[in-house]
Amino acid sequence: MKTFREFRTKQLSEAFKAPSGEKLVKNFKVGKKKYDANITKKGNMYVAYIDGDRLDAFKDEKKATKAINDFTKLMGK
Repeated sequence: MKTFREFRTKQLSEAFKAPSGEKLVKNFKVGKKKYDANITKKGNMYVAYIDGDRLDAFKDEKKATKAINDFTKLMGK
């Protein structure tokens, strides 16, 4: 049986796939260790992801990008 760590590592090595109903708008690298950051659009909201984990939903792409950068600075990544 796979452990949680093995399962998570395998998922992170795969390319980001936007969840159902969301369209990938922007992807880029962020932080010192160059984590994958993605912004998708669902309806009229933009959803921010860091390393495949959902951060939050925002009203525009600029705020989502700023939130991703602020989060990585705050966490020291």
